[in-house]
Amino acid sequence: MFKCNLKDPFLLVISVAAIIIVFISQLYFINPYTSSWDQVDFALAVKRYDLMAMQPHFPGYPFFILGGKFIHLFVMDPSKALTIFNVFCYASSVFPIYKLSRRFIQRSFASLSTALIYSASYSIIMVNQPMSEGAALAAFWWYLWSLLFALNKKNSRAILIPLGFLSLMLGIRLSYLPFAIGIIFLFYWKVKKDGLKMKEIIFYLISGVIFQAIWVIGLIISEGSIIGFIKLSLAFTSGHFNDWGGTVEAADIGFFDRFIIFSSKNILWTGIATESVLSAFIYIFLFIYIFIRAFKKTKKRWPFMNLLFILFSSYFGWALLAQNVEKARHALPLAVLLIFFLCIRLFSERIPFLVVGLSIFVLGHQVNQNVTLLATEAKEPPAVYKMNAFIEKMNEPVILYTWEETRVLQYLEVPYTHKRIETYQYFRYDAKYFQGRTVLLTDKVIQGFRSQGISIDGKIKKIATFHSNGLFDPVYHEIILYKWVEK
Repeated sequence: MFKCNLKDPFLLVISVAAIIIVFISQLYFINPYTSSWDQVDFALAVKRYDLMAMQPHFPGYPFFILGGKFIHLFVMDPSKALTIFNVFCYASSVFPIYKLSRRFIQRSFASLSTALIYSASYSIIMVNQPMSEGAALAAFWWYLWSLLFALNKKNSRAILIPLGFLSLMLGIRLSYLPFAIGIIFLFYWKVKKDGLKMKEIIFYLISGVIFQAIWVIGLIISEGSIIGFIKLSLAFTSGHFNDWGGTVEAADIGFFDRFIIFSSKNILWTGIATESVLSAFIYIFLFIYIFIRAFKKTKKRWPFMNLLFILFSSYFGWALLAQNVEKARHALPLAVLLIFFLCIRLFSERIPFLVVGLSIFVLGHQVNQNVTLLATEAKEPPAVYKMNAFIEKMNEPVILYTWEETRVLQYLEVPYTHKRIETYQYFRYDAKYFQGRTVLLTDKVIQGFRSQGISIDGKIKKIATFHSNGLFDPVYHEIILYKWVEK
């Protein structure tokens, strides 16, 4: 078994070194691309915040955009400003991750756990994109730490801290709302252990509402009125999950297939292993190890672990049923929670040399993978950029019909005509006004036509395919360009 003495400084040094290498790599390989509809929404919002113009789309992500606006004072590119804000926010999560780990395991292994969690490659990829996941993940770790802090403080005023971090987290990414169940658990625990009184519960509930109102009222003011804000929110939510195109495949699969994709692919294969066979093999081995050891009696029972299970379960159900399973980023909090749970269980008791060796090895592999992926993400153009370069070189008048790709093309201010199209009937009507132009369509448009029962065999000709890394562009990492040949 592993005994800590002279090994303590060694684990501390390699853990700190790993974190520093990843952080420097994140700043050195800043992602210069704005390659999806959501990323364009966020980038445009940094310049002009307007929910009606989907800058950004509902629910507005006010704290994320505010952070991007601040960085934009020093960085001209709004997309890079958001990414840099993510990087610094995520770097701050080292503190709560370490403090959470230190509560359950000794210092050297708390450092190793922090490095393993921080350097999880899929998290790093998402942090280095102009999306709200990076800042939201940081706020999530601070929220977890504040819950643990409040649980262990007899002074009930500590409840205000997780209430504040909950507001910060939801003001960055509202889809993390299921994690609010942690506040309910906190109230239950305080009533059971510390005799929290009803008048105190009411006071803290009102305080929680006030914290949330800070960013909600800001959104209402930006929209002009509460009625306009409600209409906008209903209009967005009623159509957001019903469009064909980027989500058509996800909408058509059954519950069982959805469950398998979400749990095995999104959480384990992508979220934890980052689609690395080596990482997947090691993590599966370590999970099996703690599963076998779980049958042995242990003296340690932590209420915080029960809270983690509740948080995991509530968000799992929400993300499985209400989020698009094509996008693994929606499972990101679940992946990091599992890695955290794994580390606590691995390092809380006597630790075999094999476990320590594998943990150090997977940390090194993650750091190496991070540097490689970050460099690729910064240098390799997304598929939609490659498609645009191809069309510009065609040197002929064209009309391009797309789905979500058109938002990126608008942002790039391309020199040719392009339109977002939803129905085959409107396509045939609209194309008549572009006689003499080459009519181009993307594969998402073709999929949409077919989902409407339209047979287009013999009417199209495939002319090019564009690829990028699916980890960076989960839905549009492959774009097939077709030419309409029917006369």
